[in-house]
Amino acid sequence: MCPLKVCIVTTSFPRWPDDSRGTFVYEAARALSERGVVVRVVAMHNPGAKTREWLGPIEVIRPRYLWPERYEILQKAGGGLPVMWETNRLTGLALVPFLVAHLFATVRYARGFDLVHANWTLSAAIALAGQVVNRLPLVVTVQGSDMARATRIPFVKTITREVLRRCDRVLALSSALAQSAVGMGVPESHVQVLPNGVDTRQFVPPEREREPFLLFVGALSALKGVRYLIQALPEVRARWPQYQLVVVGEGPLRAELTDLASSLQVIEGVRFVGPLPPAEVRNWMRRARVLVLPSLEEGLGVVLLEALACGTPCVASRVGGIVDVVVPEVGVLVAPADAEALAQGISRILSESPAQYADRSRAARRRAEAYFSWDVVATQLIDVYHTVLSGSA
Repeated sequence: MCPLKVCIVTTSFPRWPDDSRGTFVYEAARALSERGVVVRVVAMHNPGAKTREWLGPIEVIRPRYLWPERYEILQKAGGGLPVMWETNRLTGLALVPFLVAHLFATVRYARGFDLVHANWTLSAAIALAGQVVNRLPLVVTVQGSDMARATRIPFVKTITREVLRRCDRVLALSSALAQSAVGMGVPESHVQVLPNGVDTRQFVPPEREREPFLLFVGALSALKGVRYLIQALPEVRARWPQYQLVVVGEGPLRAELTDLASSLQVIEGVRFVGPLPPAEVRNWMRRARVLVLPSLEEGLGVVLLEALACGTPCVASRVGGIVDVVVPEVGVLVAPADAEALAQGISRILSESPAQYADRSRAARRRAEAYFSWDVVATQLIDVYHTVLSGSA
């Protein structure tokens, strides 16, 4: 029996070793490969990245779209294409040649495969155009930003609706995203909730005591709500002055957030460590007392899955896919854009007795293993592929 062959098309993928961009797409490819699936990835090129390489058994293609490569700016800012679109007007000029290069690469490198799996609707639109040549079944995973921010632009909303309706299966990271897809007119029978996963072999609980700091991991953009976390710090540090906030990530609001911490006189309690490779992020996850994700919108929140696998309780906004991840046993949900509510949620975790905290930590690990490990998610993903292929046949 021939192995299943899947071409993954994506705009976000690790650009080089220890890169944190699109790591969940790589992890999905790796988990599929471990189960005998032949995987090829067509991703976006970035200055300094290889145009073609093998990551173990996974072939990765990154087609060039501008020369000299320094003009390839679409991944310059943290937070992905939506943030880049808002912060740099030259994005539109770079987007057109990227779409052309991505289309030709998808048509070429998906040839001979059984199925195309696109991540984000932009890649799905490209793969859909390529169906004129390849006529392969198409599965798309909507990640969040493509359903929340992009669809606020009228013509983009129309395109998104038509693209999703023409895909053979729409995978949504959360129930909220699934409802959004159905609300746009995608047949409910074609929509399925399937979250991203976490490597529960790498992300494991620590063997030593937690350290007195809160952790944020993500893009320093408005939608991640870091400003509200910093605004919550004075109240938190008034009760627990030994606690600091460690901020891992990059983005356009770095200077503004630093100024905010200074104006609130908590700058000595905030440590901006910048973007870090996955291994170092994992180390911070295992040491932190609490992970905080104060997002205003969130498709799912991969950092939440990583925290749960490390047994790290979470405080997060009650928005989007976060409510599918953070249940009362593992963390606290608070209203978005509310610094006071955030401070109260953090204080609730910090006030727990050692026994209560240990129970919460064990519950977090159990939830990660039961629902979000790549062993579970990849098996479900392969089932989706076979269902789509049998329907196409």
